[in-house]
Amino acid sequence: MSIPQNDGAQISRSAARLRIAVVVVMAVVLGLVGLVWFGSTGAPVQVRVHDAGLWSDPRLSATLLFILVELALFQLVKMLAAIRDGEMFSVRVVRHFRQFAFWLMVLAIFGVAGPLVGSALGGDRGTVALVLDLRHLITLGVTLLLFLLARLLERARQIDEEVREFV
Repeated sequence: MSIPQNDGAQISRSAARLRIAVVVVMAVVLGLVGLVWFGSTGAPVQVRVHDAGLWSDPRLSATLLFILVELALFQLVKMLAAIRDGEMFSVRVVRHFRQFAFWLMVLAIFGVAGPLVGSALGGDRGTVALVLDLRHLITLGVTLLLFLLARLLERARQIDEEVREFV
């Protein structure tokens, strides 16, 4: 079975398109933060924040979540830019992928632990609400899987280097 010669070019184009989509998502997230803080009166989209997070003002927790999402997406954009530039298994790609997974893990941990800590700090004396959101637990599991994929990418990079030494 032969492998088409232009697979690298197709992957680069796909990474470039995906990078554009992620940048658009980042802009939307930034717009949502603006609507959270400056109101959405008269806007076509109404943003309501419901959170049992760390602070009494749910906008602070929502903003922290948005910042963590933006940090993760920024690392994804950097990784996709490297792939677009032809780096498939480079150290740079693996590093940004790991950082992407790290920020997603921080986001998931905040989602799981934030309500618990918020309840302990601001709740009734002697009462702590344990709120577990299945979405946050799934996100935490997926981020652990992403770290495994990062290890696989690292191994692929090592194999790629070994193959290049033979040629």
